[in-house]
Amino acid sequence: MPEFRHAGELLAALLAEHGVRHVFGVPGGQTLALYDGILDQAGLTHVLTRDERSAAYAADGYARVTGQVGVCDATVGPGAAKLPSGLSESLGASVPVVALVSDLPARLAPHRYRGAASQALDQAGLLAPVTKWQATVPEAAVLPALLRQAFREAASGRPGPAVLFLPQDVLDGPVPDGVTAGLASSARFGRFPPFRPAPEQADLAAAAAVLRAAHRPFILAGGGVQHSAAGAALTALAERASAAVGTTLSGKGAIAEDHPLSVGVTGSMGTSAAAAALSEADVVLLAGCKAGSGATSGWTLPRAGQAVLQLDLDPAELGRAFPLRAALLGDAQAGLAALLAALGHEPEDGEPDRSAWRARLAGLTAAWRAARDAERASGQVPVAPQRVLAALEAALGADDVLICDASLASGWGGVYLEQRHPGRRVLCPRGQAGLGYALPAAIGVATAGPGHRTVVLTGDGALGYAAGELATVAELGLPVTVLVLNNRSLGWIRWYRRITFGRGWEDDDFADVAFAAVARGFGLHAARVSEPSQLDGALRGALDGPPALLDVATDAWQTPITAHRKAIETASQAGYGG
Repeated sequence: MPEFRHAGELLAALLAEHGVRHVFGVPGGQTLALYDGILDQAGLTHVLTRDERSAAYAADGYARVTGQVGVCDATVGPGAAKLPSGLSESLGASVPVVALVSDLPARLAPHRYRGAASQALDQAGLLAPVTKWQATVPEAAVLPALLRQAFREAASGRPGPAVLFLPQDVLDGPVPDGVTAGLASSARFGRFPPFRPAPEQADLAAAAAVLRAAHRPFILAGGGVQHSAAGAALTALAERASAAVGTTLSGKGAIAEDHPLSVGVTGSMGTSAAAAALSEADVVLLAGCKAGSGATSGWTLPRAGQAVLQLDLDPAELGRAFPLRAALLGDAQAGLAALLAALGHEPEDGEPDRSAWRARLAGLTAAWRAARDAERASGQVPVAPQRVLAALEAALGADDVLICDASLASGWGGVYLEQRHPGRRVLCPRGQAGLGYALPAAIGVATAGPGHRTVVLTGDGALGYAAGELATVAELGLPVTVLVLNNRSLGWIRWYRRITFGRGWEDDDFADVAFAAVARGFGLHAARVSEPSQLDGALRGALDGPPALLDVATDAWQTPITAHRKAIETASQAGYGG
């Protein structure tokens, strides 16, 4: 009797070999062999989403909080066509995901074009721009080798999505004798980073010399620090060098934000303390940070004249955005630890006294917190989003995870909620910043860690992209609370129209959808909040009994983007700020 009834069963065994415990997706007739294999594979579960785009987002969220490669599946044609939104987010945010996509049987090759064969699509061409690597499995005998390569490609170097195309006749067909799933080394590539290369000693020495001479050092920590679980190494280096630490939205939580050296999130959706400290620094270390437009305020910071160092796992990123005094090629955790060793654990004779810099950072953060807390105490109606974030910060525990949707929700969660416990506890979609990320990603996060609560912070516009996944949350009984900042608008667009064109902002973009009623229809506990006095009790009740949704009527004329506020105050134009 053969070891595997069909290649779908072999594929399920190979996934388990890589440490995969959950696969997110939507079935089609061409993928059912995989589903059949999962049913018989111990420890492997399929999570049925309402949309393939949601499956990709769920795999992305799962990967971010577990450190394991996320896996999603889609059927040929219309299923594959929904994957680019999710996979492009993973590509831009360097998140390892393996997408398993079925394909038409090889015998239909003459009919693949001009729509003759049902569901025919140039899937490889469609997904090439949003993936690191892709391959088609020509026969079951090579499935083990190609799946292992997909995991290697997704997890190694700069992580990202890989795609494996599985023709239906291969997936449904027999497995030749002698083809097995067992290969002990495969498990290494189910997690990331699979290797931790360290920078060269000469480069470390050069960077250490620059840091040692710095009077006002600043470390900008990106998502790579989180991917590498390098928070402890980051904090140790910052304390040795008396360096301010700002993070990108993807790096939020790399250092506890109540640490004396933390200045919060940088950039267009960042704190005033981070903006001032980054501007005043004489040395800036970019750590695991791709130096994107948002975190660098449109590449205006660091400024010319500031010495810039960069540590990154991807050699193509080193010096791409800013001229460097020293480039460090390596994993964030290994690189930060090695840089601390090169710097020395104690100051050397002649190093600058950085007590004035520490005092300056304390003053900047105190001023920022005072301004923030004044906003968070607002009693206005409609409710100020800042007040919502104050209630949320007070209610969340150390192990809870907040997932912010794109646009203003990322700014509210990234800036107005202070994360006092290090780790990846706040997720923002900065790879592509597409609306509709948060709720599907929460499915992946909640599936990965049933012991903690998961909160979705989203706008009414973003929730419209993925509202069907409320049913998934309810059916699975996931500990997810959805918090809707309902301003009846595409908030960022409303602000930008007003600032740039002076028109088109007088009316709401959307009707006031009764999201609480919608959520109850899907099976969640739900309530509408229209007064600040209702917020704290409603939020505690929702968190204590998820799955739940709170629909909060919020003020459309609040924004976390400093440039937009200044533009209104001064009646001037502002850039897009994305």
